[in-house]
Amino acid sequence: MPRARENVFRMAAAIRLGRLALAGLLAAGLGLAPARGQAAVDLKEQLVNVPVTVKSMYDGSQTHDMFITVFRPQGPGPFPLAVISHGRAVSREERAEPQHQRMESAARFLVRKGFVVLVPTRIGYGATGQSFDPEDSGPAKHPDYQVTLDAAVTQILAAVDYGRHLDGVDANRIVLVGQSVGGFSTVGAAAKNPPGLVAAINFAGGDGGDPVKHPGVPNGSGQLLDLYRALGRQCKVPMLWVYTENDRYFAPDYSKAWAKAYADAGATVDYRLLPAFEDNGHRLFEHGCDLWMPLVDEFLQKSGFAAPGLIPRPRPTGFAALDQVDKVPQAKARNGYRKFLEAPLPRAFALSSDGHWGFAHGDDALSRALAFCRGNGGAEDARLYAVDNDVVW
Repeated sequence: MPRARENVFRMAAAIRLGRLALAGLLAAGLGLAPARGQAAVDLKEQLVNVPVTVKSMYDGSQTHDMFITVFRPQGPGPFPLAVISHGRAVSREERAEPQHQRMESAARFLVRKGFVVLVPTRIGYGATGQSFDPEDSGPAKHPDYQVTLDAAVTQILAAVDYGRHLDGVDANRIVLVGQSVGGFSTVGAAAKNPPGLVAAINFAGGDGGDPVKHPGVPNGSGQLLDLYRALGRQCKVPMLWVYTENDRYFAPDYSKAWAKAYADAGATVDYRLLPAFEDNGHRLFEHGCDLWMPLVDEFLQKSGFAAPGLIPRPRPTGFAALDQVDKVPQAKARNGYRKFLEAPLPRAFALSSDGHWGFAHGDDALSRALAFCRGNGGAEDARLYAVDNDVVW
């Protein structure tokens, strides 16, 4: 296994990462937090760097640090392991941001299911996004997607190898998850059948898409079809594939054909084509958690991961009318609650016994409200006070 040089979060680094993550949420219009951002202390968030040697089409083999964000459940374990793989932006500048991938909503869901979660930032992205790009598949007219696949799979398997040696990890219960090029690469990594792999999930997987120049029509779609067919001959674990009707990178005609070729080659795949989402369904994994989390929960339960990942919506309690601000138990949370009342649906407001609070609106609001409450210094007993138009305290 590569020797990991651990950068366990020091306070300054933790606050810096947390602020970046919070800024991303705010910029996307997905939620609000009442105070300074912090790293996910409740998830024992940690940043490590693992040296990995990868080969580029143009620059030969090089060794670089691959940064991995680690999230852990509370308790000693043993816990199953999940590795989440990010996609690939079209431009080099976009690939350089953020410096470290976190995928916090997806990570929280998997931590609730009992997983230790690793989110690698592959080489050629983030902090290394301007120097060396091993996933460059060459000219758009004549791409070589095997190059991309080999480089990404090498790194995913390096993350798995790192994770299987962590304290408290059950190396016999591993799940891979990926989105876009990360989904395509997850299919590739699953086909290697690493020891302990139980299942894998592909969100909008593919390569060669461009939502502006040729929306829905990937370059080299025939080559991708052949690669998926070849990977289907090798994979021994069940996969869930999730696509949408309005994916502006990979239209349904392509994802259906890829799934059929994969299944016809002998692989086990549950292909789900979801309705159109926002103006580009390719963003479902990041912006549509409320839609995909039930599907993934169901799929993982069939694979033996019974712990629920969904936060159940509490029933209305009649504790107070929604607009009775003076009934909010902690007085110092009432100004925050007034802001919650002005936010659009869906929305959630959380309180802790020591008076800290957090609220969020939009996708995954319940989880993020609780996270903001805890992240702003709230006690671990943070709970939901109101959801949408109901007081649930």
